[in-house]
Amino acid sequence: MVMKTVASPYKALRELAARDLTGSLTIYDPQVEGAGWCVYLGGQRLYYASSIAGQRERLTSILSRLRPDLEWPSLGALESEPAWLREWWQRQALPLGELRQVVTRLSQEALVQAVAIPKAPMHFQRNVQPDPILITPPWQDLLAAVRQQVYGWQLVRGQGLSPLSRLYLDMGQVGAFCDFWEQIQGTPEYEKFWGRQTLATWIQMFGQKLCVYEFASRVRVAPLELATRVRGLVGAGTLVSLPFAAPVAAPEHPPQPKPVIACIDDSKAVQRQVQMTLELEGYDIVAITEPARALTTLVRRRPEVILLDINMPDIDGYELCRMLRQSRQLQDVPIVMLTGRDGLIDRLRAQLVGANSYLTKPFAPEQLTQAVQKLRPSPSANGISS
Repeated sequence: MVMKTVASPYKALRELAARDLTGSLTIYDPQVEGAGWCVYLGGQRLYYASSIAGQRERLTSILSRLRPDLEWPSLGALESEPAWLREWWQRQALPLGELRQVVTRLSQEALVQAVAIPKAPMHFQRNVQPDPILITPPWQDLLAAVRQQVYGWQLVRGQGLSPLSRLYLDMGQVGAFCDFWEQIQGTPEYEKFWGRQTLATWIQMFGQKLCVYEFASRVRVAPLELATRVRGLVGAGTLVSLPFAAPVAAPEHPPQPKPVIACIDDSKAVQRQVQMTLELEGYDIVAITEPARALTTLVRRRPEVILLDINMPDIDGYELCRMLRQSRQLQDVPIVMLTGRDGLIDRLRAQLVGANSYLTKPFAPEQLTQAVQKLRPSPSANGISS
């Protein structure tokens, strides 16, 4: 039996089960080019279900959340998911029951994606089974347990989203995303989700065209939660949902530690500007809003450059700069004083307490970048640079 008509995947599954047919039903996603789902059935029983593209992205996302305590072997040579899972299990000292739980969850997730598509082109091939067959639960029982997830994915699909959609923020829409960021500051949505990453980090990740599975792995949330959070941004045109196309794998290199820059300033606006500017340049920013805690944090993180506001409560920038110059661990770290004042006396005071440079607020992103780059190669000894 071969079906190539556009129909409801759920109804097709019911029809196959009613006829007690065994084989594989491939369901092509009409909204996401290159995406689709394959369901292996034996009458009422589900043998396995998976995606027809993006298997590595899917497995990495699900397994990292399902069993973060386990080390999973490389997915580089992945050909057959069931065979790969069996090989992994054979290397582990785990009961067979745990393997079946993992396979069931993987199949259940793919089944949710398949039936969340209202209509799709499909192809059924008789007498095709996965090798090996690891599970045989009734597929309707699996769906009944995750009905809310099916509804959730049906909702986000209204904006053309699937877990294999690639999310992209065009540079022309960065301003719109920054406006969105400002609007959600202090809201429960910001505290529960968006605030987990800095504004610059979100912009960086959205520029990498990661699919929802990959993105969810990066920010450590379920793919449905991520898709739900970005649905409005896609609908407004701020983010674009691109077709799935597996990128060419780049050679693996050990990650290099990012140079650390510390910013001591009680202004959240200044902290956001510093983070957005310098994180896009590849720096790791340590944001300190309470100067009384600065010494402990700075000794632990050991920044390459310190950005230090002058006007702060409790301890002003001059006093804190003097304290840093008296610290054995921090006395040689270059310091850039940040202030709204640009008088000669202020510059002299900064020089006397040991600052290396002086930056007047408001400053342009390129001024900040240049000030940091100028001091990074070799920590300056004395003197205020302009």
